[in-house]
Amino acid sequence: MAGILMMQGGSLRQTAQNLWHAQRIKRLVRDRLGHSAQGLVSVRETICMDPACEGPATEIRIVMLDFRETRVTIHKSLSQVSAVDIAEAF
Repeated sequence: MAGILMMQGGSLRQTAQNLWHAQRIKRLVRDRLGHSAQGLVSVRETICMDPACEGPATEIRIVMLDFRETRVTIHKSLSQVSAVDIAEAF
């Protein structure tokens, strides 16, 4: 696995930090949606393609059990996304 991470240009430490922040954001989303909402929450950091956006963006995707899908992009890196950002997005 470490070889794959290095091939992607990331250090093991940076990968661990990104995973921690992704789990933190998933928890914030689940808390915001309520415990009765059941679905898959995925989070990833990506390159923002908007010329007005500098740096990375965080994509949040929610797929509910009835296959309804919601996607949100927050124009901040994983480590910068806060509970306020999640509240504004959802």
